[in-house]
Amino acid sequence: MDSSATTRPSASSIRLAADAHIGRVRLRVADLERALAFYRDVLGLRVEREWRASVALAPQVHGGNAGPEPGRELIILEERPGIARRPMRPRTTGLYHVALLLPSRRELGRALLGLRAAGYRLRGMSDHAVSESLYLDDPDGNGLEIYADRPRERWPVQGGVVLMTVDPMDVEGVIAAGRESPERWSGLPPGTVVGHVHFTVSNMERAVLFYRDVIGFDVGMQVPTLTAVSAGGYHHHLNLNTWAGDGAPPDSDTVAGLVSWELRVPEDQSRRALIERLAAAGALADPSSDVTALDPDRIPLEVAAVA
Repeated sequence: MDSSATTRPSASSIRLAADAHIGRVRLRVADLERALAFYRDVLGLRVEREWRASVALAPQVHGGNAGPEPGRELIILEERPGIARRPMRPRTTGLYHVALLLPSRRELGRALLGLRAAGYRLRGMSDHAVSESLYLDDPDGNGLEIYADRPRERWPVQGGVVLMTVDPMDVEGVIAAGRESPERWSGLPPGTVVGHVHFTVSNMERAVLFYRDVIGFDVGMQVPTLTAVSAGGYHHHLNLNTWAGDGAPPDSDTVAGLVSWELRVPEDQSRRALIERLAAAGALADPSSDVTALDPDRIPLEVAAVA
């Protein structure tokens, strides 16, 4: 992203509730134990629940292990033996990455130091003006971003749109922030949430119409092949790209990737209005259920009430 970006704000009168946010994401993995060796033993996420060939992962809690608390769950891993690793640059629609938001720059520095100590390879690091980010893949090639936001009052805004950049991260500054804490890093901290999700779509105009006019996100910063959408003035809850090319084929469940993602809409009236819009658009996966919908690329979305 750069200064040549188009910054046309949303033109839709439909607005998602300002407190709507991303909830859990479900990922396909080939080998659950191999995936846990990363998510549990490297990132330090807790196994909150286990059933059949799935586990739900949550961040650490203060004062030891709390009981099951679905509102804390971040990622659900679903084992699909025999599926292929996700390519580094998928040529299909679907998952680009899941972004885990940390509470502070200090925690981002601690994560960077911890990943370095574990010898886990990063794909890159960037400064986006609104945030600083680490990029990596899980053992199945599912893309992850680990990031920390700058204070909202420092986000660059032009014409009512939050602007983002792709600049080199101040690695030494982030590490120095991490070293302010004397404790040894034991994983992603309490307060970690799924901040946003990034998808590849097959047609930008069609995707934006769905996420703006049906879901009710505001359209934020845009460049020709990337659009950010969000609720409540956040810089982005979803990024949509067409980097696999217009008309890219749908994702395959024989490859690691996204099973579904969750949009949490805590306010009852706003949630009911969203479900009515999804039904009117014919986007509900099962007309008898108001839980799961499909976007134009058949990427599943779960509507949830969990705060």
